Amino acid sequence: MKEVLREVEAIARCSEAISSIEFKHLKLSRGLHLYLTFICENPGEPAGTVPDRLKVKRAAASRALQKLEDEGLIVLREAPNLRKDKRVYPTETGKSAYLFIQDEGEYSDESSLRGLSPDETAQLLDMLYRVRLNVEKDWRFVQKGGRRPYIHDYYNRLIAAEAQEPDFENKHNRAESPQASAKLEESFSEPKESTGPAGQVSLWTYEESAEQDAKRSLEEEPSADRETE
Repeated sequence: MKEVLREVEAIARCSEAISSIEFKHLKLSRGLHLYLTFICENPGEPAGTVPDRLKVKRAAASRALQKLEDEGLIVLREAPNLRKDKRVYPTETGKSAYLFIQDEGEYSDESSLRGLSPDETAQLLDMLYRVRLNVEKDWRFVQKGGRRPYIHDYYNRLIAAEAQEPDFENKHNRAESPQASAKLEESFSEPKESTGPAGQVSLWTYEESAEQDAKRSLEEEPSADRETE
């Protein structure tokens, strides 16, 4: 079923490429039109909620809002009762650009859904909505530092593969000559990522959650105490 997401990703890439070209005169490259559209349709939205609503990183959203503000397309205003809670509003220039974005969106809808009946379009929308809800659950989980199950399975396979390989001492003892021994030692002296205790692989390819960090610290404390005794 992975072909389904590949098709969705291909559609997204094509749409993004078209938008980058057609919105260039509005200075809305690199997905800035998505932010402007959201702000025009949700004027007064707190700036802090924009990343979650658009499913982007906070740093990326902050840069995008700053860019739109510099271009005079939006304005950030302090809330009446909460000075730290800034709200985003479109300017007249931003509203004018949004009208062009709307025309592009209507044309893209008609073009991309060509050949589909109204019932098929409604069914497609319903299925995509349910897919989005599923993806959002994983997105929130990963954003909070969670690890999806396939990652554990992958590293378990690495651990099993390491256990089956002869250790360095056995290979070193089987060396037939000093030259072969030196060559073997050189091959094993290449820098590697650090590994944890025996039977564990260092999970350096992705960020660990705070809960997993704490759990590993508790597991390592007894061994550290034994070394100091």
